[in-house]
Amino acid sequence: MSWVVDTCVLIDILRGDERFAVSSASALQSKVRETLTIAPLTYVELSPEFNGDAVAQNEFLDGIWVQRDFDGNFDAVLEAHRAWNEHVLRKRSGLDRKRPIADVLIGAYALTKGGLITRNETDFRALYPTLRILNPSKPNPA
Repeated sequence: MSWVVDTCVLIDILRGDERFAVSSASALQSKVRETLTIAPLTYVELSPEFNGDAVAQNEFLDGIWVQRDFDGNFDAVLEAHRAWNEHVLRKRSGLDRKRPIADVLIGAYALTKGGLITRNETDFRALYPTLRILNPSKPNPA
């Protein structure tokens, strides 16, 4: 079984979020013996956190044992990585206001892999009621 790690959990750890970094890191640690992976969309969503630097992003993911398995589509994922960073820059400048369908795609990917680690449990439950979810913001997430 694989656990797909949601973007918010990775950002908690990356930013050292006061409320969620420890529980998010603990949730990953509790599943490290199983496969931790991310959806291609999560890889893309992280782009602005690294100012579009895929090398730095890969180093971060490797450091927390999160795999990237994009079934031979890495070139497309890298192009989306670049485009998303540009989208976020435009959005922050007030030039773009649309919200992508990220949760729909991440949830679908997680459903095919076996489970999802996310703090946005309610959003995913509404879309995927049978999805196994580990919510690090709940007491004793492991």
